[in-house]
Order: sequence, then structure tokens, then C-alpha cells
Amino acid sequence: MTNLSGLLRMVRLNAGCSQLELALRLDVSQRHINFIERDRARPSRGLLLAWLRELGGNTSLANAALLNGGYSPLLPHASLPSRMTGNDSVALRTMELHYPNPGHVFNSDWYIVQANPASRWICDLVMPGVWQEEQLDMLATLADPRGWLSRAHEPAKIARALLAQVRTEQWTRPGLKLRVDTLQSALEARYGKLKLPTQQEPVATSFDVTLETPLGLMSFCAVQTVSGLPHDAMGARLRTELWYPTDLQTSHLLRQHAQGAGKSN
Repeated sequence: MTNLSGLLRMVRLNAGCSQLELALRLDVSQRHINFIERDRARPSRGLLLAWLRELGGNTSLANAALLNGGYSPLLPHASLPSRMTGNDSVALRTMELHYPNPGHVFNSDWYIVQANPASRWICDLVMPGVWQEEQLDMLATLADPRGWLSRAHEPAKIARALLAQVRTEQWTRPGLKLRVDTLQSALEARYGKLKLPTQQEPVATSFDVTLETPLGLMSFCAVQTVSGLPHDAMGARLRTELWYPTDLQTSHLLRQHAQGAGKSN
């Protein structure tokens, strides 16, 4: 094993990522990942950077990998380049155009990476103080007793649907398992044993929710969407979750907030 293959394998193992999961994240075959780690294939410069970026490597590790691979290092003070695809741009634009209705974009690890002003406002209404970081851990907000489920009607029904979805997704994203286990324990401590759908039942990616807010009840249908062709969805990095108001009162409150935000700006 060379320094390069050993370094790449170490980074993957330290991140708790399987070869299959990494292959899916990089849009390459598992065989190619295996060959790289066994010195039977030489990764390109772009693949090296993508490998380190996806697994949370820093620039020092990236430069070590680049030099061992015979490539020039990153420029001083440079960071690992992000990989924004055309479909990612569509997801972000869809979220923006959905305003004044709530919408956010989240990645395959279930972190919200960007939200429109209505989404941030709803979060502040129903779970004040929970969204503190730049990104929001969606699974942690479900597990948190202060999270938005605490203000939802029929929270167990929503919890069951979302838990079924992330349990299914963890088969192609094994790194989710520990967080999903923690989520299930927290949800079942609050709502009792959650009977997940059988394998014959389809897993939904939408749900209806009514939230109790300081302004009154607000009702939505939340729908997750993936940009691109159907057969490309497997490798999608970003998804949009768009919340559609399902009654006039909710629509009025959203428009009222948008008008107030526009005047303050």
C-alpha cells in the first residue's frame, strides 16, 4: 500500500464511510474505489479533491494526497473547492422562487444548507433558539423535544413517515445509521413504539402538517423534490423541501410576513 492509497483509505475509515457509500457520493463505481485503495488505479486530481471534500478532509490532508499523487498542491489559503452541479443550482432557484412560501434545500446527510426567509421565519416561530448554526441538522430538530414536532398536530404520524424515509435512505447512506438510531430512540421515548411501513408500502416524501404558532394555526403540505432526470436522482446531492399553504389563513400570514420583511429592507 502506497502513502496515497493508505491516506485515502484512512480518511474514509475515520469518516465511518463504506466504499459503497463513497462510490455513490462520488458518482463512481465501488470497484474503482476498491482499486484506488489497493493501488490498482490512479485517481485523477479532481477525484482526489472530491474524495477529501466529501469525507470532511482539510486542506493539509488534501495537499498531502495531491503531492503523493504527483499533482500540484492547492494554493496557499485555498480551501477545498465545492462541487455545485446544474441540478444543485436548480434546487436553490426553486427554493428562492417558492417565496413567500417556506422552502429549504438539504443535502443527502439531512442538513439544511440554505433556506428562504419564510422557512427561517417558521423555524423561529415554532422552535425559537434551535437554529443557531449556519446549517441545520434536520434529524436533530426531529429528535429535539423543543423541535417543530412539539408544535405539530398528530406528531407521531409525521414522525413515523419521516423515520421510515430516513431508515430506507440509510441503506445507500450508511453514515446516517447512528443518527437515525438516535432519532428513533428519541421519537419512541415521546410517542411510543412507531410501527414503520411494511416493505410492500411505498415510502412517501411528502406530508401534511398543522403547526400551532403564536399567530395561530398554520397548515402546510410539505413536498420534497429532486432536480434532474429520474435516472439521475440517485446521485443528487441537494433536494428541495417546499411547504405549500393549505388554507387561506396560512397564505395570508405568509404574505403579511413577506410584505413586512420587504418594508423593513
